[in-house]
Formats: sequence, structure tokens, C-alpha cells
Amino acid sequence: MKSIADHRSLIDTLGGNKVLAGNLKDCTPSRVGQWKIGNRIPPEYWPEIVSLAEAAELEGINADWLLATLRPRQMPTSQDATA
Repeated sequence: MKSIADHRSLIDTLGGNKVLAGNLKDCTPSRVGQWKIGNRIPPEYWPEIVSLAEAAELEGINADWLLATLRPRQMPTSQDATA
């Protein structure tokens, strides 16, 4: 089995954009695709993600793991704002 090291690999392990979106409330495959590009699942989806991971028998996927592997948001620098 492929190692789950980050949010992107968790999305793939849970079935990819379309499958995961179909298992989440009010979610689309394109939204999941954006999470994958950014490598960060928004915290408001964590409870559902943890439940899906438990159902898939993925050990160690919980809120603590999601927080520890959450990639920080990229904030524009002052140089980016003036460009």
C-alpha cells in the first residue's frame, strides 16, 4: 500500500477527487481537486474525512494527523502586493 504522507496522498487513497467528493456532504470533484493542488483539506471537512478513513481501515488518520500534515496557507509577501 502506498504511504499516506500528506493530504494529497490521503485524497488519492480515499478514491480520488470524484469518489471522495461523492462521499462528502456538499462537495464537488473540482473542490477536492483544489484541495489536492493545495495539498490541504479544509478543517471543516475533517470529521467526515476521519470517518471515511476509519471505514477504509486507515490507521492513524485522525484530527491530530490532519493538523500535523496541514500545509500552511501561502500568504502573499509585501513584494507580491506591489508587483
